[in-house]
Amino acid sequence: MKIITLNLRHNNDRWEERFPLVVDCLHTHQADVIGLQEVHIPIRQAHIIAEALNQRTPQQPYSVLVEPKWGDTESHEGVGLLTRLPVLEHARLDLPLAERVAQRITLEVDGRRIHIANTHLHHRPIHDESIRQPQIDAVLGWMFDYSESGWLLTGDFNALPDSSTIQTVMKRLHSAYQTIHGDHPHTFPTPLSSEFKPELALTLDYIFYDAERFRPTHAEIIANQPHPDDSTLYPSDHFGLLVDIN
Repeated sequence: MKIITLNLRHNNDRWEERFPLVVDCLHTHQADVIGLQEVHIPIRQAHIIAEALNQRTPQQPYSVLVEPKWGDTESHEGVGLLTRLPVLEHARLDLPLAERVAQRITLEVDGRRIHIANTHLHHRPIHDESIRQPQIDAVLGWMFDYSESGWLLTGDFNALPDSSTIQTVMKRLHSAYQTIHGDHPHTFPTPLSSEFKPELALTLDYIFYDAERFRPTHAEIIANQPHPDDSTLYPSDHFGLLVDIN
């Protein structure tokens, strides 16, 4: 099974120009499940991506599940999951503080149940986990109360690998990219971002897995190619991740 995570940067920073790059990237990699963050609700961003992908591969259509943030931002932004696999159940969780949300789905793959959660934790302050820590505690409690095993967790955690937030996750799950490559990837920023500086390279995005149930066989950074005629035009201000899981 192939799984992707990608922060879309909602509709900021030249979205109409970026949209074909996003679709091309996702179509190239043919993932079974795609976790999206910063999904812009007013333009049905996840849906128009799925529709574009489905036009190219109508024999393997994606279904779309989007969960908006809560509070004042609920009509603006959320997280989304695209999947080609049968969805048995889905649910959402409003996270403590900062109007963030998590979502989960249960899929049937070769006769076994797989649970996938997707989230986007709060981004500030970068070196203070006082908001992200209770958020990840809530996500993990919600996941493992539902099922003790069979989890994949994707998203933009806005937390560095040595932070308490990520270390809390890694007490229960493993980082797929780290398992394959021995280190975590730099996923932010790309040259699309106004914050881009070559010396600023942060690990914010992850795909985690239950090591008792799954084995990653491949992991790579995606959405890392600019437009051929514009070296600053990337699919997003984040690079994405792709993992093959058995």
